[in-house]
Amino acid sequence: MGLLVAGLSIAYMGIAGIIALYLLPVGLGLGGATLTLAQLGVVIAGAVLVAGTAIRVLRDRRRRAALSDIARALGWTYRPDIGDRLWGGSIDEQIERGNRTAVDHLDATDTDVPFDSVERTFVVGDGEGATLHTVRAVRIPLPSEAPRISLRSRRGGGALTVLPRHAAGRSELRLEGDFSDVFEVAAPSGYETDALYVLTPDLMAILLDESAELDLEIVDRTLHVYFPAVDLTDVDELARFLRVIAILQERFARRTLLYRDDAAVPLDPLVYRRAGDTLADRARSVDTRMRWWPVITGVLTGLVPLLIAVVWMSLDG
Repeated sequence: MGLLVAGLSIAYMGIAGIIALYLLPVGLGLGGATLTLAQLGVVIAGAVLVAGTAIRVLRDRRRRAALSDIARALGWTYRPDIGDRLWGGSIDEQIERGNRTAVDHLDATDTDVPFDSVERTFVVGDGEGATLHTVRAVRIPLPSEAPRISLRSRRGGGALTVLPRHAAGRSELRLEGDFSDVFEVAAPSGYETDALYVLTPDLMAILLDESAELDLEIVDRTLHVYFPAVDLTDVDELARFLRVIAILQERFARRTLLYRDDAAVPLDPLVYRRAGDTLADRARSVDTRMRWWPVITGVLTGLVPLLIAVVWMSLDG
C-alpha cells in the first residue's frame, strides 16, 4: 500500500512540475498572483487524486480481506482473481476475453448447497460508445442436462439485457399469468414444451417472488444467475444472496432431475444412460439477434464533437 502511494506521488510530482513550472508560466503566460494560485491548484488537485486513489485501494483490500474471512468461516474457498478461466454462459460467449474480468471468486461447490460465484466486469461496445458493467455471477450445478433456457428480467439492466445479442423473436416464449411481463423467456426452437416441463407454475411463482430482478440461464448442466454487484461483506446482503441461491438450487434441481431430451442421438441399448445425460445439439443454444441501439449510440457518441464543431462554425460564419 505504501509503495503504491509513494509511486503515485512521485509520478504526479513529475507531471505537476511540468505543468506548474513550464506550462503555466511559459505556455499560458501566467504570472504574479494568478500563477501562484494556479500552481497551488495543481498541487492540491494532485494531493486529492493521490489520496482518493489510496483510499480506493485500501477499501478494496479491506473488502477482499473480509470476503476471505467470510469464505473461511463458511467452509468455502476464496480466490482473488480467476480472470484466465472460462466461466461459461452468455458473457463468455458474447464478450471478448480481453474485455472481461473475473475477481473475488467464492467456491462453495463442496457444501450442502453447491455453487460458486464471481464478480464479473465486462465492456460492451468499442471506442467512445463502450460501456462498463459489473455483475455478481453465480453457477449452480444441476443434476441433469436441460435445454438452454434464458430468463431476462424486464425490470432491470442486468447482464442479459446489456449484452450485444438478445434472443430472437422466434425463440421467445409467452407464458401464463404475469410471468412474461416480468421475464423475457427464450428456449431453442422446438423445445417449447421442454421449457414448460422445467418452468412449472410453482417454479415461476418462486422466480417472481425471489428473483424478479435477476437474469438467469440454463446452460447444459449449470444454472447461471446474474445478480447486481452486491456487497457480500454486508450481513443482510449476504443472507439474501444465500437464501436466493438455496431456493433456486432446490427448485431447479427438482425440475431438471428427470428431464430427458427425446431428440438426442440414441445410445447403444447396452450402454447405461441416466435420464438427461445427453442433449441434441440444437437444444444447447438459443437463436439470437444483434441489438443495434448500442452500436448506433457508439457511432453517434463519436460524432457529437464533429457535429458541435460544424454547428459552431455555421453560427460563427
